[in-house]
Amino acid sequence: MNDCLVYFFTGFLDSGKTSFICSWTSEDNFSDKKIVILATEEGEEEYTPESMGRDDITVLTVEPDEVDKALMFDIEKKYKPDVIFMEWNGSVSPAEFFEKVDVPRRWALAAALVIVDASTYSEYYRNMQTIFADYYRYCDNVIFNRVDPEVNNIPKLRGSVKSLNPSMNITFLGEDNQMIDIGEHLPYDLKNDPCVIDPDDFGLFYTDALDNVERYNGKVVSVVGQAVVFREFKGRAFALQRQAYTCCADDIGQINLLCFHEHGSGFPVGQWLKVTGRIRYFEDKQRDGTPVAVPCLEVEDYAITSKPENEIIYFS
Repeated sequence: MNDCLVYFFTGFLDSGKTSFICSWTSEDNFSDKKIVILATEEGEEEYTPESMGRDDITVLTVEPDEVDKALMFDIEKKYKPDVIFMEWNGSVSPAEFFEKVDVPRRWALAAALVIVDASTYSEYYRNMQTIFADYYRYCDNVIFNRVDPEVNNIPKLRGSVKSLNPSMNITFLGEDNQMIDIGEHLPYDLKNDPCVIDPDDFGLFYTDALDNVERYNGKVVSVVGQAVVFREFKGRAFALQRQAYTCCADDIGQINLLCFHEHGSGFPVGQWLKVTGRIRYFEDKQRDGTPVAVPCLEVEDYAITSKPENEIIYFS
């Protein structure tokens, strides 16, 4: 028997989850699939034959605490679905599903998505960072909709996600539902030589460079960070390190930009440096063994500088 593909959607009430699911059910690649929608909340939008583009979809509405192994296996037995769209209540951690609910063996997670209304995100994120942290740790895609580039700081929206899950795929949709390229809204110009990265934009620069090799490879940049020496490089390289605030006061991580430069015992370890260099990439592996291209610098020049006004990078 073929796999049943599960698409998991979460996000706050009225963020647009129902609309997105309906737009997917009407796509041609789902036209011949037996679909079940499992909704654990009811918003302003409803699932109707008109909104879903067809009248043969089973819609089940339950409370989050009713989602358990028994329900999953009952759905499998009664409906034998090809596809399940789960609209998860945004006020409940996705962990309540992913960590606690057993599903039939043939069910395979195709995607776990967070739908975010950009027009209300800043206020929600400021007051409910723990919930968003759970979204970003358990999901692999974020869709920011209703984005107004004149109002919303797109790089900061992106940074607040990448600080918690660097591998997250992020899509920005404007109020016209068209995709927005973050490359057109960066706070620095990569055409400059060198491109000077403001100390506050170090995190944005690093995480965007991880995702966009073609955009950054070979570019010359100037960046500021605290010099750290790793023993394994034995004078061949150092790192520019920054502390990064992610979701709460106790959640401070480190960003290390490897800088290749021959140096001796007099190297200013621990000092704040402004480094100019050409961006290159080396291959590393993620925790699951997946290869990833990591940005580094071929150093052309460096100088001791004063520490930034904000030593810690904030993504929110």
